[in-house]
Amino acid sequence: MRMRVTGLSVPGGFGVQWQAVDGGKDVARRILLFLEDRRLLFGPRHLEDESHCIRSAIEIRAFLTEQLSLVKTGSALFEAIRSMRAACRKFVEEAGPYGRYFHRSERYGQADPFSLALGDLRTIMGIHIAVLAQAFDLEVDEEVASILPPQPQEDDGNLDWIPGFGG
Repeated sequence: MRMRVTGLSVPGGFGVQWQAVDGGKDVARRILLFLEDRRLLFGPRHLEDESHCIRSAIEIRAFLTEQLSLVKTGSALFEAIRSMRAACRKFVEEAGPYGRYFHRSERYGQADPFSLALGDLRTIMGIHIAVLAQAFDLEVDEEVASILPPQPQEDDGNLDWIPGFGG
């Protein structure tokens, strides 16, 4: 925990007000705990209800926005949270008004737009969850772990296997 000065007082004596501020590990832990309860990220695709998934993505995005305000701008944690939030926003935008664009196509051979968007969301979230877990040495719930990218054969701490982290 860090301390943040929130005020100073001078009349009658000098005083400082301060407040305890969560560190990055606290924020990352809180995010992982929140995501553990989001079936949108790991439930069987064929059982998911599009409207519930859209609402869940909106709730995740709102929670991530709250957490974003608690971390240092420009930090790796800040960027991971922003990317996760952007993935949720993209999922909601792809749904369209009232989830109109997610209605499953009955025509043979057409891709299911809901499943494609859900797969994209889970992939991006899984990458950033893996980064948070590794960076802060946190455990990931078994169900959420199902969306994490595969680990490289040798675990040398190198993140080159994650898109965008290569050298």
